[in-house]
Amino acid sequence: MPLISALSATSPILPSLKVDVPPQTPVAVEGTNEPLTELVIPAGDGNVLRPGDPGFNDLLPFNLRTTSRPMAIVQCLTATGVSLAVKWARRHEIAACTHAGGHSYEGFSSCPGLMIDVRKMNQIAIDTANQTARLGAGCLLGDIAVALFEQKLALPAGSCRPVGVAGLALGGGHGLTSRKFGLTCDNLISAHVVTADGDELDANLNENSDLFWALRGGGGGNFGIVTEFTFKVHPVDRVIVFSISWPDDSFRTAVIRTWQSLAQSAPDELAFLLHVNGGQGKISHLGCNGLYLPRDVSETPSVDDLRTVLNPLLSLGNPSFTPRAVTYLDAVKILAGDGDPNRVYFKGKSDYSVEAWSDEAIQTFIGALRGASSQIATIFEAYGGSINRVGETETAFPHRGTLFCLQYFLQWSSSSSTNRNVAAVRALYDAMRPYLPGYSYVNYIDADLQAYARSYYKGNLPRLQAVKQQYDPDNFFHFAQSIPLPTRLASEHRT
Repeated sequence: MPLISALSATSPILPSLKVDVPPQTPVAVEGTNEPLTELVIPAGDGNVLRPGDPGFNDLLPFNLRTTSRPMAIVQCLTATGVSLAVKWARRHEIAACTHAGGHSYEGFSSCPGLMIDVRKMNQIAIDTANQTARLGAGCLLGDIAVALFEQKLALPAGSCRPVGVAGLALGGGHGLTSRKFGLTCDNLISAHVVTADGDELDANLNENSDLFWALRGGGGGNFGIVTEFTFKVHPVDRVIVFSISWPDDSFRTAVIRTWQSLAQSAPDELAFLLHVNGGQGKISHLGCNGLYLPRDVSETPSVDDLRTVLNPLLSLGNPSFTPRAVTYLDAVKILAGDGDPNRVYFKGKSDYSVEAWSDEAIQTFIGALRGASSQIATIFEAYGGSINRVGETETAFPHRGTLFCLQYFLQWSSSSSTNRNVAAVRALYDAMRPYLPGYSYVNYIDADLQAYARSYYKGNLPRLQAVKQQYDPDNFFHFAQSIPLPTRLASEHRT
């Protein structure tokens, strides 16, 4: 892998770039489970946690609705540590899973076997001259945004601060600037990967190019464990962050219709989400927020220009409109909100829409949302722009002709509400089946989906299976919704 030619003054060198690692004393794990006594990771490459050890529970799934707990966790510091963990799991025929940010919607970053955690591999190296960034697989989006903006740079990614870059990028990665700069995976230049045999390799356009294709949208946990990413990053500076809110929900049909129309024609510089929340007999929130970038980083974005772009929405009723000229980093922090740093119960589902909805579809959606037994948040995320200028087969991410992604989301605080709330989200999703094609975003992974592989990957599935066959023929990297080997899928169809 090429060395970084220029590093930011505040960014440490990645573990794989270090040359002076002193000899370390191996750390052994003892336990009643005999194979665990052989799980030895040199201290310079990581450490092992068992249930009850300090820090173990901090790495359990963010979603409390999921209950999978590993028998042990290897906290890796280097690719060598990852390789040793993979080889140990293979030798003892123990299932393994990869954990970075830990925000899998269905808890698939945990498993009953060995969790291989890369969160401590979180160094950031920035090449300002070539506008690239090399990120450890454990980097979190909030830390990346801060480090990059010190150099007035940004990676197109989501605004949720504790989400890990690994899962985001491997599943596609829709973010605040994706309409202008593409998905996170579209900006991937190279990846360093530990394979199912424990070998290390690089994947890029020139080396292991088929694997590189699959890593750009083929989902995490399928082909190997990425330990480092190199991304193209983009200059940013001043932006306008904005919010629109309609206090009178009588405009809900017109707002949804107009937002979808605007998504078809908006400039690449506009990132905008529509929020429609409701349930228990009412629509409780109708709003739109986002940010507006200048056409060129040297320019200052204009509020007047933004008003003109948003005029179709602003002319509906008498909404409040709050634009603020801020730095890009401030916009990320504002749009991220406070969030919930603690583990919570939640259920999410998603749909892709390739065209604007009919009035019948809008009315069905509003009626089903209002009638939901629990308060559900729905988020319409505009695609288009640079996202859709990439062909469906150029990367593994296939949803390129998409108008928007719709996320259904419900969060709660007590396990006693789980059955009712999950049923409410499913009912809303089911109500929209006649109007949507049934494709879903793998980063909003959904255990309910039966034909999940085709929902996530569409026509790219056969090629993804071929890559799976080549790099993981024994299906070592597997979970409930991993990419199946070709023979397995054929068998399922025969039955």
